[in-house]
Amino acid sequence: MSDQISPFAEWYSARDELVPFIGERAFSLFAYTIFEESGGRVGAAHFRDLLTASGNNVDDPQVTETERLLIDWGRVVARDSRTVEPKWRSQFESTFKPALQELLVRFAALTIATSVTQNLGSAENSATRPGAAATLR
Repeated sequence: MSDQISPFAEWYSARDELVPFIGERAFSLFAYTIFEESGGRVGAAHFRDLLTASGNNVDDPQVTETERLLIDWGRVVARDSRTVEPKWRSQFESTFKPALQELLVRFAALTIATSVTQNLGSAENSATRPGAAATLR
C-alpha cells in the first residue's frame, strides 16, 4: 500500500507535529476514526491495516481515556463539525492545551478534506496529471 494518503502536504506536517504529543497509536486511532466516519475509504483502509498489523482490534480497541476522547471527538467532528455538542467541546478543551487543540482541529479538517478528495477522485489522477492546470481554466 502506498504511503501517499493525502494530497495535502499540510496533512503530513500536522501528523508529524501531533505524533510526539499523542503517540503513534492514538494518532492512528484518531486518523482511522475520522477517515472511517467521513467516508475516506483509502485512508480508513490504510489505518485499519496499520492498526491491525500492530495487534489492535480496530472494531473493539482497548483504549486509554485520552484515546477514547480522540476517537469520540473525531467521530463527532467528522460527522458534522457544526453541531459538536457542548459536552464534547468541554471535554476536548479541558483535556488538551490550546495549542494542541488547534493542531487536532487542523489535522481533523485536513483529514476530512482528504476524505472528500478521495471520494471525488484521486488527486493523483486528476490535479497532478500533466495539463491538469490547463483544464481548470
